[in-house]
Parts: sequence; C-alpha cells; structure tokens
Amino acid sequence: MTDTDRKNPGDEDVPGTKQTGENICPTCAGSGTIGQKPCPDCGGSGQVTVIVGDA
Repeated sequence: MTDTDRKNPGDEDVPGTKQTGENICPTCAGSGTIGQKPCPDCGGSGQVTVIVGDA
C-alpha cells in the first residue's frame, strides 16, 4: 500500500476509488496544518477524498 492508497480520517473513501474526487479539507481549510502540527483529518495534505457520484 502506498501513501496515495491510504485513507485518512477525513476521507470518505480510499483515494483513487471510482466516483471519488479531491476536495479541500474542511478541518484545516486546505492548509494541511492545525497550529504547528499536521491536520489529523487530511494527514497534512490539505485535501480529503470525497464521494462525488452515487453508487
């Protein structure tokens, strides 16, 4: 499993899954940090994976 296959707590599904896309992390507003630490929801990337289609 690579880092891009890893699901962060703020992700709705694993990155790269069909009917998903990247969105700005609502917890850190896309900065990737909360204070001086990496955001716990996006893992420091500033983006989360969201479901954009219905199954």
